[in-house]
Amino acid sequence: MLNELARAFGMLQEPRVRGVLWLGIGLSLATLAALVLGVEALVSWASDTGYVWLDRAFEVLGVLGTVVVAWFLFPSIVVSVSSVFLERVVDATEDRYYPQLPPPRPVPLSLSLPSALRLFATALALNILALPLYLIPVLNLPLWLALNGYLVAREYVELVALRRLPPAQVAGLRRERRLAFWLAGMLIALLLAVPVLNLVAPIVGAAFLTQRFHRYGPNATNA
Repeated sequence: MLNELARAFGMLQEPRVRGVLWLGIGLSLATLAALVLGVEALVSWASDTGYVWLDRAFEVLGVLGTVVVAWFLFPSIVVSVSSVFLERVVDATEDRYYPQLPPPRPVPLSLSLPSALRLFATALALNILALPLYLIPVLNLPLWLALNGYLVAREYVELVALRRLPPAQVAGLRRERRLAFWLAGMLIALLLAVPVLNLVAPIVGAAFLTQRFHRYGPNATNA
């Protein structure tokens, strides 16, 4: 696994990958900024009650809300936004490490975009539901990693596998290898939690899960 992760980081040097990297970073930061501004605007509107103590409480909640959006939801944002463009990363990884593979099936935007939107909505809802537990020391980080590791693995496995398998087989493979993919997803979620690394984590995650898929898929290889 560590060798595959190292090779995934090496993909950052690929010219095709660098373009996706900068595009993903720009769109993810823009989406994050829009959400943060939305939270601030909502809090500003709600805090104009005329009661000083209540306005102060809303202001504190606004700061906490902004931190939550920036820290806990950024992985969901960056993965969902980047997933639309990550097929080029999968292509580059397969070309470098699995040149013997036949050309993949094209996955139309009409399939990939709704999938990305569903993942983002699911990730947002689950992270909001888990928010009270995130405030509990010791429990918060393992819970966050477990939840977001599952979400990351699900997104990336579908991204890679749908190019090679029909949806029913993709679901079956994901169930059969759920632990292996979940652990890989948790590793990428951990990268997403580290400042600076979180900007390259979607690219690394796509390259890493491409290798994991080809290790466990129907045409498994140890390349």
